[in-house]
Order: sequence, then structure tokens, then C-alpha cells
Amino acid sequence: MTRDFSLQVPIKYGSAYTWGMDTETLRGLVDPEMHEWLDNVLDMCNAPYAIENGIELVSAGKSKVVMRKTVAPSDLNSNGVVHGAASYGLIDHAFAVICNMDSRTVGLSCNVIYYRPCFGEVMEAEAKLINESKTLMTVEVTLHSEGKLIASATCIGFKARKPER
Repeated sequence: MTRDFSLQVPIKYGSAYTWGMDTETLRGLVDPEMHEWLDNVLDMCNAPYAIENGIELVSAGKSKVVMRKTVAPSDLNSNGVVHGAASYGLIDHAFAVICNMDSRTVGLSCNVIYYRPCFGEVMEAEAKLINESKTLMTVEVTLHSEGKLIASATCIGFKARKPER
């Protein structure tokens, strides 16, 4: 699978340009009730880590975020399966997006359980907000590939502050 750069815009990081998501494309992927926070979601989707690792937003709402990653040859370990770091990166970024839409949150912990190796070409992470208090967010993330559950994670984030709009 190849990335569709027609839906992306060039973004400058340092002296280099890369491809990132534009606001209009993002608007179609984000629940209208979260449109006031589009700038925050756009920042997360265009974060250097997400761009460099091919992590893309599929959909986003207050209580659920879905992100996708096409597996690259550099994502494979010495056994020819997806490296745990590549799958964790997708889990962590889905967690980050759901937590940082309407607050500035930092990760406190993430407990990942791997059920099977990933042999698929595409991984998809679904992050669901399961509890939110004044200072903490608890998120359950499931990782699937080719219709199979690869891993699940329970992640806890600390709300550092509300972002400026």
C-alpha cells in the first residue's frame, strides 16, 4: 500500500519538508462536537513522530480515536514480524491523540499485553476513553491487524493543563 499524498500538505520541520494532514481533510475525520479543538488534533496528527512513522488518523471523537499505520520494512524485527516498538508506537500515539484533544496530557503509565505476533501489512489502533477525572484520563487501546487482536493496553495520562484555543 502507498500513502495518498493528495490529502496532505507539506510541513517544514527544521530544514526539511515532510507531508502532513490539512485542516479540511481533518475536519471530515473528526466528530463535529470536537471541531473547536481541530488545531490540537492537527498538531497531534502532524507530530514529527506520527509523520515519520506513517501513523494516520482514521476517525476521532471525544471518547474514541482510531489510527492506522502501514507496516514498513523497517518496522520488522529479526524474525520478520512487526517489532513491538512499532506496534507500541501506534498504541501510544492513539492514546496521545485522545488525551490531548481538549487538554494537555502526559502519559503516566501504559500496560501492554501482546496476544500474537503481527504479520499484517496494516495495523489499526482504537483508543477509547474509559474514565476521566479532574486530573487523570484512563484509556483502553486495542491493536488489530487483518481482523485479529494483536495487543491491548491500558494507559493512564495526567492532565497538565487546558490548551489555549
